[in-house]
Amino acid sequence: MYPVSPATASPPSPPPTTVASPTDGKAQPQFADAVSMVLDNDDLLLEIMIRLGLPTNIVRAILVCKRWFLVASDPLFLRWFRLFHPPRLLGFYVATRSATSPALLRPRFVPMPPDQLPQELAAAVRMAESYSLDAYDEDMTCIYDLQNDTMLVSGFSGNHTDGKRCAIEVHWPMSPHRGVVALPVIPYDQFDGTSGTAAHFLMKDEGGRNRLAYIWLSMGLLFKGKGEYSLKYKAHIYVLQEDGQWRFRSSAAAVLPPPKSNSRPLLVGTKIYLEHTTSIVALDLKTSSFSTIPLPEGMERYNYEDMILSAAYDSGIFLIHLDVDLKLCIWLHNGNWHLLDVVNLPEMFETLGMTGWTADNEPATLLQTTQMGDFLEFVFLKLGQCALCYDTRRRVLRKVYEVTQEDQTLEHLHPFMMTWPPKFPALKGDCLARNGS
Repeated sequence: MYPVSPATASPPSPPPTTVASPTDGKAQPQFADAVSMVLDNDDLLLEIMIRLGLPTNIVRAILVCKRWFLVASDPLFLRWFRLFHPPRLLGFYVATRSATSPALLRPRFVPMPPDQLPQELAAAVRMAESYSLDAYDEDMTCIYDLQNDTMLVSGFSGNHTDGKRCAIEVHWPMSPHRGVVALPVIPYDQFDGTSGTAAHFLMKDEGGRNRLAYIWLSMGLLFKGKGEYSLKYKAHIYVLQEDGQWRFRSSAAAVLPPPKSNSRPLLVGTKIYLEHTTSIVALDLKTSSFSTIPLPEGMERYNYEDMILSAAYDSGIFLIHLDVDLKLCIWLHNGNWHLLDVVNLPEMFETLGMTGWTADNEPATLLQTTQMGDFLEFVFLKLGQCALCYDTRRRVLRKVYEVTQEDQTLEHLHPFMMTWPPKFPALKGDCLARNGS
């Protein structure tokens, strides 16, 4: 379905025919030679490893010998494996609002149904379920970002004896031994003459090696004048250094259309994208300049919840639009707009027992998420009191959550995926060479 995706890419070629396991013990040398011909051939070994299906199986395979370790940990192989076997969705954190409190309730983890995950991932799901955010107050706790087992949480924590404190903290649910790390006090910018300010934390994956850069985007907004809807933007960019201090990186200014309320900036490569009413604004971190991208021709917006953005690989963006007829349109921008898919949702509602649901019923909306995968493997929607997940690869719509009486309102959803790339044990010298080389 997408460029450079499993839907359009050619599958790995089948492995060559090998000598079957003999029943006569005298034929064992021939069988051993055949196995050696396969497993000692890196090309054939790659063909076998690409069929392992799960990253957990790769981690087991690299323990066989040092050569297998080097083959499986090669960045080119990992990109190939990621293409055909994307990280599985283990579950998601939901942020809800109750009828008695206008504040967001503390996010909680909801696992994917067991029948939608292989048994090998049951232990990972249990670990995610056991990780708790109970140290934070029930109200006013939010997840800023969630990428690759790194979760950025804002909220009040502590006890009444020591005093409550508001902090931005980093969590690793799948690596609880790393503890919780509080980010240093964020920079505060006083923009002269501004009528409003906005600030956002952003995380950037550096090289796909489980290293994240922390970026603080601080913006001042100045209305041009009465009756005019354009705003003057002033943006300051800070980056958290290894010494634990924020360092000013760059600034930019421009007159732009009004922003979408409660929109989340999207960091892709060296650009930060912001969703606006009639266009998408890109802030280039290299040139410290703003630019605008018009929405696809013919696309009409009807409300502020009918469009969201997602990262596309490491240089483009996906635009997901839900039109008034409940058609889900997926666009890719990599210099120009390309319409990748159009999904007629009412036809899929029948498989979920929601027959007769039309745009005249309670409207469906797109759920704002922290991430949706580099290949946009799934899209989350809110329909009535349910959260639905559309699998873009399999073209399947599933119901994954239904609000309770305590929830009342579902506001945000944060997908929690397997860590990628796999975390391999350290290779020290020839410690694995005893099993081969």
